[in-house]
Amino acid sequence: MKFQEIKVGALENFINSTLYKNSKNIPITKQRAISQLHNPRADKEDIALIIAINETEEILGFIGSLPDYFSKTKTKVYWNSCWWIDPKKGKHTAIPLFLIFLKTSNNKVMFRDMTEKTKQIIRKLNKFITVKNLDGYRYFLKLQSSVIIPKKIPALRSLKPFLKLVDFMVNTFLVFKKTTSTKNIICIYSKNIDDEIVTFIQKLNKKELFKREKKELEWILNYPWVLKNSLKSNAQYYYFTDTSISFDASLIKVYKKKTELIAVLFLTNNKGLVKIPYVYFELENIRFIVQAIYQYLYNQKAVSFLTYNKHLNDFIQKNRNPFWYKKQDNRTFTISKSLQKEVGFDFDFQDGEGDFVFT
Repeated sequence: MKFQEIKVGALENFINSTLYKNSKNIPITKQRAISQLHNPRADKEDIALIIAINETEEILGFIGSLPDYFSKTKTKVYWNSCWWIDPKKGKHTAIPLFLIFLKTSNNKVMFRDMTEKTKQIIRKLNKFITVKNLDGYRYFLKLQSSVIIPKKIPALRSLKPFLKLVDFMVNTFLVFKKTTSTKNIICIYSKNIDDEIVTFIQKLNKKELFKREKKELEWILNYPWVLKNSLKSNAQYYYFTDTSISFDASLIKVYKKKTELIAVLFLTNNKGLVKIPYVYFELENIRFIVQAIYQYLYNQKAVSFLTYNKHLNDFIQKNRNPFWYKKQDNRTFTISKSLQKEVGFDFDFQDGEGDFVFT
């Protein structure tokens, strides 16, 4: 078995290589590779991917890296963006892959989402610390038993037509009506990060660790990871999110009194699940911001809404809202202990950090 490190600058060659084209399990999709190539915070020499290959040129496992940096110090850091092992042939590749990842990243690694297996490995290594708990809620607007139940209990797939009927009947009574008036605000959809947006964000992101600005937001908008049609062959399989029957990313400017910009919202909708990766506003205007979010949910015919923003969650739960059910969704922001002094514990963290904004 051998390990291959693929740099950001070599991603295009890799997705055009014989190894990639002949692989049943691919470690990165073409759209993700192209996006990584345009990451404004990545250098060509940064490692983007590490793969484990056996003697017959089969990929037994891989680990992905998304380069980033802290805005204040420009310290280069690396998000773990994926980690997969062939359950039969790659049982002994997980730890070697991760140790190579630590070495190539100078032990400056970050996680914002971990499986239970990853958590076990992280605890054993004793090289990481959780610096922020991301306490989120997923709010439901519609019933989706025909999607959730067959996924959790495959033996009940035959009941899908019946469950669709149940969903339809229940959702008839759960018709999403606007619960607050939007007559006091104007929502403008923007395709570009204009000067007004840049100036507004810069006023409000001073406590953020990563401070996303024009070049990062343009990269996210122009180089998505989720597409309606996959760019891989039918014979290939990718174990992470790469396609969707519907995916929308919207940048919205919210105005009060027609001319006063009070918020910039970055929202995504993946098959009815709406997230808000980046949101900028002052607390005194929160009721208007929530109105704008509800309007987006209504226009998008959303199924559910997920956010880890404490202020949004507090306001939604203390006031009248259109949701019939809520479910906690808690994650953590975990980093290498070597980064702890630079990070501290007092900073703002947007929902979209890591690769969350892309999925």
